[in-house]
Amino acid sequence: MSLFARFFSSHKCLIYTAMGSEAYFRVAYRLKAAGVSFRTRTISDYGGHNREFFPLTDHIQYDIYVKAEDEHKALSAIFES
Repeated sequence: MSLFARFFSSHKCLIYTAMGSEAYFRVAYRLKAAGVSFRTRTISDYGGHNREFFPLTDHIQYDIYVKAEDEHKALSAIFES
């Protein structure tokens, strides 16, 4: 999360870290269906990988943040569906 977003965003509670876009979209769909507002930070590290031996697959990390007051609702939406 950038310095600006850290101080001015109301979405400060890290609720879930998804590895790969399939896992991210599954969680994002559940949060949207439950009406939970969220923000996402992506981290990708493609440097240093030898693509001949390690094919480029979906290694993007998605950190999903929600408002503190929505934490329980978000956890319920993600894990009780």
